[in-house]
Amino acid sequence: MERPNENEYAAFYAYYINLVPEGNVIELMRTVHLETQSILQQIPPSKGNFRYAPDKWSIKEMLQHMIDTERIMN
Repeated sequence: MERPNENEYAAFYAYYINLVPEGNVIELMRTVHLETQSILQQIPPSKGNFRYAPDKWSIKEMLQHMIDTERIMN
């Protein structure tokens, strides 16, 4: 898969597209998946509802937001 041309996406997404390093996108996704999984596995289940302030998202809420965004963007 090649990097999309600028006329194939809204200008708003240019910042995000430019964050993706050059290379095989499937391999990059696998690597990021494994890195993310490793980080998340280090969080004890008892910390899932932790919020660093009362009005901030918990770890579980933040992860769910990331999952929802990924589904919407695909």
